[in-house]
Amino acid sequence: MTPIEHPISLPAAAITNDWSVLPAWLPVPGLGALPVNAFLLKGREPMLVDTGLASLSGDFIGRLEAELDLEDLRWIWLSHTDADHIGNLNRLLSAAPNAQVITNFLGAGKMGMMGVGAAERLRLLEPGEVLEVSGRRLHQVRPPYYDAPETMGFLDSDERVLFTVDAFGALLPGMVGDIAEVPAATLREGLVGWSSIDAPWLAHMDGMALAAILNHLNDLAPAHVLSGHLPVARGIDGLTGIIRSAYGRGTSDAVGPEHIAHIEAAIG
Repeated sequence: MTPIEHPISLPAAAITNDWSVLPAWLPVPGLGALPVNAFLLKGREPMLVDTGLASLSGDFIGRLEAELDLEDLRWIWLSHTDADHIGNLNRLLSAAPNAQVITNFLGAGKMGMMGVGAAERLRLLEPGEVLEVSGRRLHQVRPPYYDAPETMGFLDSDERVLFTVDAFGALLPGMVGDIAEVPAATLREGLVGWSSIDAPWLAHMDGMALAAILNHLNDLAPAHVLSGHLPVARGIDGLTGIIRSAYGRGTSDAVGPEHIAHIEAAIG
């Protein structure tokens, strides 16, 4: 794992034939580094999932343009309206004139209050609606934990790709190219540390209810798990197992208010 001192954007990396990740990393002094990912689905109707950090705007747009002509971008799936997920939305809407933003009613309302996006370019999904993109079906999935009520993940049922938004994010000691480089104990601590910031309420959730949600995700049997804040994982059982065991014992004490303030400042 490579320590970092400044935010960094990396070239796109293939996940499947059509899916790729646009990875970036954000340093968190005292805690290590946080992945900040966007994802790209190629095909007849290319779709970008989230829009990256505004502080890396030039690099992010350049990485995306290396993968496709922005005039061909058809969809932008907006998982939720946090700054690290909509950082380049307005710039992309200007550069990609044929792209529409996929969100829901609450997401649209929050974007309106924030003055981002364009109402005429929104595609609102109804609860439970299945979206067909490039000949495949994307089923809405509510992640087991999140920090914004409009959060929308999905399952690509054709390639068994599950997008969990902020869930299963991890603070890691440094930048890695593959999740296999992260020791099991380090991954556990990273998952608990990030969740202490992003969803502290999870520590107080009813254990039976949490287990039912995690069991449902296991039953989906994804081949690839995409998180906004974790290197791409193969399968989900290991991740759900960590959350299942960790939250009987509460959240991490390693994350203090100064760490949270730093992350908020970096992504704001």
